[in-house]
Amino acid sequence: MPNILLTGAAGRLGTHFRSRFAEAGRAVLATDIAAPADGGSVVLADLADRAAIDDLMQQDISAVVHLGGMANEKPWQAILDANIAGTYNIFESARKAGVKRVIYASSYHVLGMHEVAAAPLDRHAEVRPDSLYAVSKLFGENLSRLYHDKFGIGCLNIRICAANNPGSQRDIRIWCDRDDLWRLVLAGLDAPELGYRTVFGISDNAGAWYVNEADQTLGWTPEHGSGELPVPAGGWPAPDPEVAVLQGGGFAVRGHFED
Repeated sequence: MPNILLTGAAGRLGTHFRSRFAEAGRAVLATDIAAPADGGSVVLADLADRAAIDDLMQQDISAVVHLGGMANEKPWQAILDANIAGTYNIFESARKAGVKRVIYASSYHVLGMHEVAAAPLDRHAEVRPDSLYAVSKLFGENLSRLYHDKFGIGCLNIRICAANNPGSQRDIRIWCDRDDLWRLVLAGLDAPELGYRTVFGISDNAGAWYVNEADQTLGWTPEHGSGELPVPAGGWPAPDPEVAVLQGGGFAVRGHFED
């Protein structure tokens, strides 16, 4: 049975996805640079190690769900190795192995220097990355465009929003329920013709900062929204003033990581 290659499989989202793939009876080859805390079966490999990725891609892979890499701002070399070289290795190894579908985990931080007042934004909004991390995510989106147009690889870029538990008025507008995100990934894996698409991974939240066009979403619509979450006593707190103006929050106001 062909495998889905799941990168970043030891992270929070990767761990959730491993569980959901297992429940669905989907064959998955899970990989990460570190062993998972839950003791699950994950092949250890560094995304920056091209030979290791080539070996994984030769194991009857039908599609890639690429969650792996640095998920936060880090020094340049770490971003370069994991998110830029690593993402290139995924796409190029997939091309050489004849794998024709990649689901790529991008981020709303590619729009992070827009003001909150500019919301809602759609996929046509000017990209305004808020960090080296966000620049690396744009690199992956542009790389996926190249590999779709030139080499025929179907690509779904998911600009993942806040997929963790919200803690403020800001968070509830960009919250993404993990099961909504899981269903979006499944839509990308199962679509007869994927083509090239960019979709915000966001739930049905009141005052959402990002909106999707129906023709991009492969029939996916979120089933959850932050309105279903239990409201803390006293209501959702306002975000700190310094992170309240720009959509990227703390990413947008932080100085260079290496200063």
